[in-house]
Amino acid sequence: MKHQFNFSSAVSLLAVAISLPLPAMAGVIEGRVSDQSNAVSLDGAVVRIEETGQSVATDRAGEYRFSGVPAGNYTLVTTYVGAESESVSVNVPSEDATIRQDITMGDDVALVDNILVVGQRGALNSALSKQKSSDKVITVLSSDAIGQLPDENVAEAVRRAVGVNVQNDQGEGRYVSIRGANPNFVTTTVNGVRLPSPDADQRQVPLDVIDSDILSSITVTKSLTPDVDGDSIGGNVEISTLSGLEQKDILFKLKGAGVYSNLQDELGQRYSGVFANNFMDGRFGVAASAAFQKRKFGSENIEVDGPDWVLDESVPYPEEVELRDYQLTRERLSLALNLDFQATDDLLLYAHGLYSDFSDQEYRSRIENKFGDPDYDDVNSGGTVAVVDAASGDEYEVDRDLKDRFEDQLIYSFVGGGEYTNDALTVDWSGAYSYAEESEPNRIDGGFRAKFDTGLFGIDIANPMLPQLSFPDASAEADYFDGSKYEFDSLELTNGVSKDDEIALAMNIRYDLDLFGVPGYVKFGGKARLREKSYDLDLKVYDGFDGDDLLLSDFSSLVEYGLERINPSVSPTALNEFFHANIDDFELNEIDTAIESTGANYIANEDVYAGYAMAQRTFGGNINVVAGVRMEHTKYSATGNNVLTQEFEYSEAGDVTGTLDPESVIPAPAVTGDLLAEDLEFEYDAGDDETVLELVRVYSQTVTSEQSYTDWLPSLNVRYDISDEVVARFGYYKTIVRPNLEAAAPRTLVEQGEDDVEGEAGNPLLKRQRAHNLDASLEFYPGNKSILSAGVFYKDIQDFIATQQFDDLSINGVDFDEVVTYVNLPDASIFGIELNAQQPLDFLPGLLDGFIVSANYTYIEGEATLADGREISIPGQSKHVATGILGYEKGPLDLRFAATYRGEYLDEISVTEDAAGNALDRIVDSHLQFDVSAKYRITDQLRTFIEFKNITNEPFQASIRPAGIGSLNAQFEEYGWSAKAGISFKY
Repeated sequence: MKHQFNFSSAVSLLAVAISLPLPAMAGVIEGRVSDQSNAVSLDGAVVRIEETGQSVATDRAGEYRFSGVPAGNYTLVTTYVGAESESVSVNVPSEDATIRQDITMGDDVALVDNILVVGQRGALNSALSKQKSSDKVITVLSSDAIGQLPDENVAEAVRRAVGVNVQNDQGEGRYVSIRGANPNFVTTTVNGVRLPSPDADQRQVPLDVIDSDILSSITVTKSLTPDVDGDSIGGNVEISTLSGLEQKDILFKLKGAGVYSNLQDELGQRYSGVFANNFMDGRFGVAASAAFQKRKFGSENIEVDGPDWVLDESVPYPEEVELRDYQLTRERLSLALNLDFQATDDLLLYAHGLYSDFSDQEYRSRIENKFGDPDYDDVNSGGTVAVVDAASGDEYEVDRDLKDRFEDQLIYSFVGGGEYTNDALTVDWSGAYSYAEESEPNRIDGGFRAKFDTGLFGIDIANPMLPQLSFPDASAEADYFDGSKYEFDSLELTNGVSKDDEIALAMNIRYDLDLFGVPGYVKFGGKARLREKSYDLDLKVYDGFDGDDLLLSDFSSLVEYGLERINPSVSPTALNEFFHANIDDFELNEIDTAIESTGANYIANEDVYAGYAMAQRTFGGNINVVAGVRMEHTKYSATGNNVLTQEFEYSEAGDVTGTLDPESVIPAPAVTGDLLAEDLEFEYDAGDDETVLELVRVYSQTVTSEQSYTDWLPSLNVRYDISDEVVARFGYYKTIVRPNLEAAAPRTLVEQGEDDVEGEAGNPLLKRQRAHNLDASLEFYPGNKSILSAGVFYKDIQDFIATQQFDDLSINGVDFDEVVTYVNLPDASIFGIELNAQQPLDFLPGLLDGFIVSANYTYIEGEATLADGREISIPGQSKHVATGILGYEKGPLDLRFAATYRGEYLDEISVTEDAAGNALDRIVDSHLQFDVSAKYRITDQLRTFIEFKNITNEPFQASIRPAGIGSLNAQFEEYGWSAKAGISFKY
């Protein structure tokens, strides 16, 4: 720890040393850099004053600004990837003069194609220019690159970036992982506003909520400076929408498409529109975008519950196999509106808003086959087929159930603020509000159960990733598929709402100045973020019906399912309508209802107050240093519930119902609190001549917790422009990630039996995870139109959080014999190598010069040490991540073919071991997906396109891997391929 402290202190001292101010001159040179048509602003162009060595990168509007320039004659040299450099002469007549010098680039590019800013090459030029000029390690996806492959949402667009992989849900990208870090280690901002998460138990933001068609650019930031939030170990995904001030002419885009899913054989639709323009002589900018999508799709799944396999018999077999069929209707509505007002030459005011609503109507048909209950049949088992005998041991249970769920996820954000510039001084301020919500109104989970006490039932593991049902007994097979054999078991009615909102206030002050002839600036500021997250669950459990027996045959339907025989299934319409029409006749289980409706609820508040100081210096015109320190003070408080289920049985000879007080023999509950529900039976059994007491009670106790701490987060970023084509970078920065709010909430589910107390618990004593991060890279831009780069990174993480099982532990005031909870592990680390290459093949002859190739690869090695000393890889971290894109752009034709690879990763840590003593962790297998798109330009404004996604129907697979056996199913799920075809218009 001592060497880390010394290094952090050294960086802090360096920040102070390079920030010492001197008075600045008042001369100003400013202007706009655009393409040759003067219609498109160039973001990321570098403008340098030859005589002083000062350089600056243009902003989104193509604007640049130098302050403190002495009177005299100067030469401005401007560079932008894909264009020849431009030099212009400028005269500053006096120290109080402001000189406007606009610059155009790309005079060497044919105006008819304008590949500097249009198409695949334009997207490459824009991205590389921003990356090359940045003080940090970033990857940029420009507007022309987003959605040009079959990317449904932000997550799918960003997965093309180097070092990024995406975790899917229902075959569509949802959570972003950067450099192997857990998605909870990644933050998301929209126009600088931090997005909260609608998920009840996570910090990670599901980026499938936001449609990719409304975006201007996506920037993946992998190294941090002190002027941004310091709670990101993986990195940040910055989503930008359009500004009207960026446009010199009106921008108007429309797109419409039909969407097809082959697995469900259903058609959907997708529409989007963008408008941007400026008014009042270019001082008032308006940009609005909207996107709507509705599509029907689904998946087919076979998975093993747990996953628990019986490994000590002649044929390994799963204890419980589930067959699942999903049918979904997904709707996504995304809206963005940006208003920017240049009130004066010195004052910019803005108001930006984003609204996104994402909903799923999901019907899941499922069969649960419980092979672990009956005895294994050695006689009839053999080869790859394991057989159990329902007449021996416990009954063979089969559940056929339905999930009828409408889930709605809502995210919106608003930010208003301004920027004031006066000579060398720039002050900006903002106030933002963001909100996220997930709701499940009137969700129904209902099922029917059959208990077979005779017959042979088998499972064939010839393909252990796709186990198949086997029926040695014909009569048992007939009963298995007979809906009249299945009686109503239970139904759950769920109404749950998760809310997460944040208010943020920020101010930054920057002052440009020279120190002993070295140009740069100092900057400091502060920010307050006030966050509240809560979850409120109302779940009612019904496990009986006061009327005639309810049979599956009364509610049956058929679903298409290609992996096995799944029918008869439960009809969602029939069950839903019958339940709501006869709800008073269903019998409420008060015990289970009390447990479920109380144990999950919590409310947490997290307030963060931050301040920072930093400085930038450019030495020798080509060494750029940014250093500083950020302080973040965190105040956390939460309220949850200890929920105890107490079960007790007692018997005494004879009839003592009149003399024995039941309370005198019932043990004291492990949790003292309010009694929510009770089921007590106290009666005399004449047959056995004994009095029997059976008790189940549910108690609830409100628990609160508080915690506060302060972190000092130094950082240093160095960019060395070795030549016009070669850039070297080094970065150090310290970051934190706070615990998931639900993990740190004082919530406890306790089960108290006669001899032990077991359960699961949140841990309000969790520490934040802290990391020291190092980055080094070398970037080569051959011919100023492509890139070859290599980089290494290392993250040393202290107090890494994981879930583990413990014996004899006291937590949240409860003494457990066995408990599963969240703990801080001693340490973890991530080491990686990033390689990236992007190259237009315009040196090839004839038609071949339209090819463009892009490839990136990331190697990641991560490890953590559990409390028991076992070393594991970082959960969610793939060792190998790669993307390759082959594009072709010539005349009206635009083709792209993409391959995305993600290696396997640890998904769940297990305490179960195989015969060799190896833990049977759940591993998500590697995934290779191919996508393709084709576009044809009919006119300068009109294009038609067709796209195919997951063309090889790559499934999602997870497994356990016992020694000597190989991979065994934990989950297999396939989604089919999808296609989209339509037309786009741009003016």
